[in-house]
Amino acid sequence: MIAAQQMTALQTNVSLLQQAQARLSSGKKLNAASDNPASAMSVMEAGSALRALEQYRTNVSRASDRIDLEDRVLSQLGDLISRAKELAVSQAGDNANDQTRTAVNAEVQQLFHQIVDLGNTKFAGEFLFGGEQTATTPFTDSGSGATLDYSTSNPQGQRSIGIGEGQTIAPTHDGTQVFLDTGVLDAVKDLARSLDPASGTYGKAGISAAMTKLDAAFNSVQAVVGDTGALGNRLAIVGQNLDALKGNVTAFKSDLEDIDVETAMTELTNRQVAYQAALLATSKVTSLNLSDYLK
Repeated sequence: MIAAQQMTALQTNVSLLQQAQARLSSGKKLNAASDNPASAMSVMEAGSALRALEQYRTNVSRASDRIDLEDRVLSQLGDLISRAKELAVSQAGDNANDQTRTAVNAEVQQLFHQIVDLGNTKFAGEFLFGGEQTATTPFTDSGSGATLDYSTSNPQGQRSIGIGEGQTIAPTHDGTQVFLDTGVLDAVKDLARSLDPASGTYGKAGISAAMTKLDAAFNSVQAVVGDTGALGNRLAIVGQNLDALKGNVTAFKSDLEDIDVETAMTELTNRQVAYQAALLATSKVTSLNLSDYLK
């Protein structure tokens, strides 16, 4: 009985010593779910939450990149409209003639082609303003002067992405919103036609009508710019919140599973001392026999 009790005590001390060694070598309090089932469950839940947060952060980063690109495109679009307005004003006066309007028309047509190119901007191999048809070219220009025109696939729809639990956002506008609803393509097209003598809208009246459309288009584009800026600000705040939440969850998970090195070293030392004491006690007890008491 004495021997059995001593062996049980030794095995218990060896097990505790091995556990202390495992914690120190791994740096983890939990090396198996059986070490602390409740804490292990919390660690698993925290790990799942961290993976979700990481995916949300990735989505926010990608959405921010799309918004940054759209913002640059809208800035260029605003500059092109402003230049078109300047050219229109220069040819609406009495000093303008067929020669000056022909020369200016060449630049206006180039502005039109640049706007179409902006509408076909790509991001990560997809058309930024393609809406749900990201593989289909949104706009195609054709003709020149009096026949200048464009065709469109009517890009509509927005793909929303998750940025948090129960939160989604559509990071960019579609081509219909930016280039058709604002009237920018029609305004510049009409200006180019009004500068071509072969057009039925040639002259001051046509130029003035185009100027009115350009003003309206510029204001509409600026409204889209404001909306894009608001989306960018929202994403920046969401990103900061996700980073803060990730830090909190990481700290919580670390508290549950990571060891304090000094505490672990102290525990290991104590376990070693306890095991050595158990060995010493066992050796003294097992060395005794009946003859020792009969002497």
